[in-house]
Amino acid sequence: MKQKTVIFILLLLPFQLFAQTIDELILNKKYDKALDYISAQIQEKPDAGIYFKQALVYRELSNPMLASKALEAALFYEPKNSLILADLGENYALLGNQYQSVECFRQAASLSPENLSLQAKLGKAYISIDDFQRAFQTFETIYRVDSVNPYFNKQFAFSAFRTGKPDLAIRLYEKVIAENPGDFTSHLNLISVYKRKKDVGQVFSSGNRALTIFPKNPTLLLRQADALFELKDYERAIVPYESYLSENDSTYEVLKNYGIALYFFKKEQLAIPMLEKCYAMVPDDPFVHFYLGLAYKNMADYERSAEYLLAAIACAQPVYMTEMYHHLGQVYGNNREFEKSIEALKKAYEFNNERVEILFEIATTYEEFDFNKTMALNYYSNYLKTAGEKAKNANYALDRLKKIKEDLFIENK
Repeated sequence: MKQKTVIFILLLLPFQLFAQTIDELILNKKYDKALDYISAQIQEKPDAGIYFKQALVYRELSNPMLASKALEAALFYEPKNSLILADLGENYALLGNQYQSVECFRQAASLSPENLSLQAKLGKAYISIDDFQRAFQTFETIYRVDSVNPYFNKQFAFSAFRTGKPDLAIRLYEKVIAENPGDFTSHLNLISVYKRKKDVGQVFSSGNRALTIFPKNPTLLLRQADALFELKDYERAIVPYESYLSENDSTYEVLKNYGIALYFFKKEQLAIPMLEKCYAMVPDDPFVHFYLGLAYKNMADYERSAEYLLAAIACAQPVYMTEMYHHLGQVYGNNREFEKSIEALKKAYEFNNERVEILFEIATTYEEFDFNKTMALNYYSNYLKTAGEKAKNANYALDRLKKIKEDLFIENK
């Protein structure tokens, strides 16, 4: 009996030494030699373990294709090995085979449901294919077991955000940042969630908090500035835009938004050169023309204002025509070009007949400049009839109707 045991140990010893040699070669990063030993053992006695080591070496050599093939071979011997499945999922992900990756992680997670790390990898794989609902369900399950792991909570927050649960996303991101203030991506995403909630104050404060940790970071500055701009907090958007422009290349969109913000902040003298710089870069952007026209309008340079507003109309999409013609009509009126003013206002109403207050402006223009009292009478009547209860200037229109009728009666006597 003892003799047989000794013989078995002697037969087993070369394989143990062989395996130990491979492990040492991998540990010492002697990958070519390790692959030679592995190939020899595969020829002699293939199994899941040796293919797994081969995959490990190929992964270290940045060759996920060969690593995947090795892991596929390992699965032939151990098809229900969750560790091999998970590694194969990661290699598929590196190759861009996201759907194959999801399937590997799904199988691995089902084999080891208590392994939260595998569950998290499955959730992350769902995110990679934009299946945010399944990602949310996966991380929600993990959260019931472990609600303190910042990595799990970060993925849960993102999937909550992408499935329309901003309040939950905010709570989770705030928790993640409190535990790990250096998580740059979570700061960025939190600003985006607050923007979705239209919470201007939190966009401003969360952006400033992130900038204390990452001072003058251009990505953060733009995320905060653009969010404030979209939420129409132009005054506070100016500061991060200026900080960004002071140290980074001035891209067209940044210059345009900054120029428009300056206009809304009543800084026309600064807005005009900024927007004219944009005009030089992209001559056919209707928004640049439009806000230049408005800036010159506020500066009482009605001739330049009309030029830019006409240029805006020339290259604008129909959806913006009403606003542009409306301002052009006001510019012409301020410049005492009354016929042009009325023509532009009519165009504005033609493009959007729900803007009933434009009818009121046409009526007052006809009347104020003594152009045609009969037309003023008709437009006041049309305004009251069309606007109905929505007429914001109903009382004034009724008073003017009465007065014009009296004047016309006296004139015709």
